[in-house]
Amino acid sequence: MRLLENARVYRFDAKQHRFVRHGGIIIADGRIASLDPKDAGVGVERIDMAGATVLPAFADAHVHLTDTGYFLGVRDLSGATSYEAFFDAVSRIPNDGGVVLAGQYDDALWSDGRTADARPLERFHAGRRAMLTRIDGHSCVVNRAALEWLALPANLEGIELDARGAPTGRLRLAANWTAQGRFLEAMPLAQRREAERAAVALALSRGALHLHAQLYGFEREQYAHEIDALRALPARIYPKICEPEPALAEELGLPYIGGDVMLDGSLGSRTAALGRPYADDASRGSLRLRDADLYAFFSEAERCGIAAGVHAIGDAAIGQCVSTWERVLNGRPSPRATRHFIEHFECASPAHVDACARMGIYLSMQPLFDAQWGGSGGMYERRLGTERMRAMNPLASIARAGIVLCGGDDSPVCPLDPLAGMQAAIAHHEASQRLTVDEALTAYTVNPARLAYAEKETGNLAPGLVADLVVLDRDPLEQGSFRSCGVLQTWKAGRIVFECR
Repeated sequence: MRLLENARVYRFDAKQHRFVRHGGIIIADGRIASLDPKDAGVGVERIDMAGATVLPAFADAHVHLTDTGYFLGVRDLSGATSYEAFFDAVSRIPNDGGVVLAGQYDDALWSDGRTADARPLERFHAGRRAMLTRIDGHSCVVNRAALEWLALPANLEGIELDARGAPTGRLRLAANWTAQGRFLEAMPLAQRREAERAAVALALSRGALHLHAQLYGFEREQYAHEIDALRALPARIYPKICEPEPALAEELGLPYIGGDVMLDGSLGSRTAALGRPYADDASRGSLRLRDADLYAFFSEAERCGIAAGVHAIGDAAIGQCVSTWERVLNGRPSPRATRHFIEHFECASPAHVDACARMGIYLSMQPLFDAQWGGSGGMYERRLGTERMRAMNPLASIARAGIVLCGGDDSPVCPLDPLAGMQAAIAHHEASQRLTVDEALTAYTVNPARLAYAEKETGNLAPGLVADLVVLDRDPLEQGSFRSCGVLQTWKAGRIVFECR
């Protein structure tokens, strides 16, 4: 038995809807025995925390582990702020057995207004299969060698052609996902596992113990092996199989299915489905699933008691999702108390928020999207115009409607960094949509545990729960900010799995 004393220990109090402070925490057999230091008996190991802050371990409700780990270091192109810098960065990408893969470029933020193309791949990596994925993952560029290897059908949606009718190397929509799937299949298993280990190590260093991992692109029979491999890692993994197959979740003993089951694309790649055209383009994006197919997916999930989740960013996609749930649930919460959810929910209207509150739909969102793309002159404003930009990511409206709001970073789209995500939530570009510190912390701790059906085991610091916790060098609840807070330790079941040295 251990007593962590001289600490600021915070427990979420559901009645008060806030975190309340305790003076210590007693851990026995990996679980929390008490939050009162006076309950410590003789012979208890006492650990002086030197005034550090102890919180429930953080969660990331939407993360892509393989991509996060693989795109660390030289394969991360997010630092490029112009086409010239992008060109130079591509020259340094390593060649892995004839395959060149990197990502995270964001040409919407480049200072010169240019867009990514395949020219640096042809210049530095001709003859090798090469791909560069955009930061949102919804488009990519490939070289001629990759196009020949991929042998994409000429009529496949999303292959950009030049004036002569030849492929430029830019891929979107179905062509993009097909190409990315093939590159993932070509990645050696050992390399994929190393990328996953690197991603989890990064997560633990940021206090993120609970990872809702998006899985897709595997053959049906492979998912069980992937889940076993992820669960062997030192974090707590909640595998979200991104297939519209509730029966598969039942077979694998999972209470949820989906996540990145795509109803549309992204704003950065102009593939999110909108009700009105983009401000900088005449297109509106497109829906990925037919109404009938979505209804079949949701109906079967509700019948099985499996929580179904989808990716919906544009208002047209969110509208399709909400109206389908209205049909399936008759506008009321699931009679089976199933925790259906929507990922991203960026271009949501007040009517969409009200409908989700009425039906008990959980929302998994990324506050760092606003920090990265919101505000005057940001990508949101360029793609949507000022009026629509100001309505994006209505976090406070969602929280105050009583919806279970879960925070994540969609890493590697945004850095895997819950502290930064929580700071973004309380510093939203729209002051009316800022969360309180307590609301932001709840979105990254208590609520993701509920989304994972794990709240009886973890997600809070209370007697009987597993001792999953994070130790910070500063107290965000007292200072009213997550800025400058650093992670000292991350604990899993009463054992340190990360320590800052």
